[in-house]
Amino acid sequence: MRARWQIAASLAACALLLTASARAEDAAQSPVELVGKLQNSQAEIAQGSLVAYSAQFRILREISEALSATKPEVWKNSRNARAAIIYLLSGGQPHIVEGLLNSGNISKDDEKLARGALDYVLGHEAEARQLLGDVDPKSLEPSLGGQIAFVQSILLTAVDTKKAIALLDMARLLAPGGLVEEAALRREVFVVGDMAHDGDRFLSLAAKYATRFPRSPYAENFVKGFTATLIRLRLYEDVGNFQKLESVAESLSQDDRRGLFLTIARAALVNGKIAMADVAASKALTLAQADSADEARGRLYQSAARSVTDQYESGVVQLQGIDSKKLPKRDAPLLAAARAVAKRIREQTNPPAAAAAPPTAPDDSAAATIHLAEAALSKSQQPFSEGVP
Repeated sequence: MRARWQIAASLAACALLLTASARAEDAAQSPVELVGKLQNSQAEIAQGSLVAYSAQFRILREISEALSATKPEVWKNSRNARAAIIYLLSGGQPHIVEGLLNSGNISKDDEKLARGALDYVLGHEAEARQLLGDVDPKSLEPSLGGQIAFVQSILLTAVDTKKAIALLDMARLLAPGGLVEEAALRREVFVVGDMAHDGDRFLSLAAKYATRFPRSPYAENFVKGFTATLIRLRLYEDVGNFQKLESVAESLSQDDRRGLFLTIARAALVNGKIAMADVAASKALTLAQADSADEARGRLYQSAARSVTDQYESGVVQLQGIDSKKLPKRDAPLLAAARAVAKRIREQTNPPAAAAAPPTAPDDSAAATIHLAEAALSKSQQPFSEGVP
């Protein structure tokens, strides 16, 4: 037992020595070198490194301690002063730049950049816009230029959207591969999406993001935002968009792809876009596990779509075989609605001798969904063949 305690104590001592050694090494490094280490770590984060992501807070804290201990004369070197600005815009502590500004050891040009960056981080947008608005990011070293272009874009989005998008393009070109490009590209997707008149560019940028940063820790939120935006832009209405949507999904995880196609299929179905509902649901089914809730959803959307086309019979058979207990609560009324509409179609195609009473909706939510399903039927513009029994 004593031997084990001695080993543990030795390991703890070694760990303390290594930590102290690392901090001493950081203290000996210039601000440029320290910030270069931070940027390398953030490039790994953008590519999906969980280790780098977990270490981010520690690295920022250690760099903050090292910069706080930097001798005042070091900041007279413009490269070091600008490294401190990059550190701030990369998630660093404002007090580092505040101390730098109070020291009076930086040039007028660097002071303007530092004050603008500090105002931006502190939420003083008007002041930041005034200080940074006329800065040409291309005149700066690329790593700082990319950060400044990104900040300028955020400050200008509500004022001049086209210029804000151009600045995001510039940020991506000046600082490729790291979190600046990742954040700029992700933001550009949604700024373009908010313009609501360039669906092709929205999809093209989204495909580029999904290809370049599929493992980013922010990719999950990107997928959610992308899905919500494509629904808002009604890009599910044209089945011709499906190949473009597939190109976005190609680099995503299987779970994200399945969720995307299910969402598209449902939106298309309840809005009467039958062809898109069918193709999206069919794609989702290739990604769903057998006997899962997502498989049940896919079969519901697929069969409901087909039951209002010339594939009526196969659609109805599949509808009848779906277990409503496997569906999420919001889809149970849709199943009832689809079955009711299919029944009504059969009655209209083969009217009985005596008129049947209209089907009764199971509840208010089902009635509302039946209305949507009937709207889908009227909008589908896909006539049934006369031979449907």
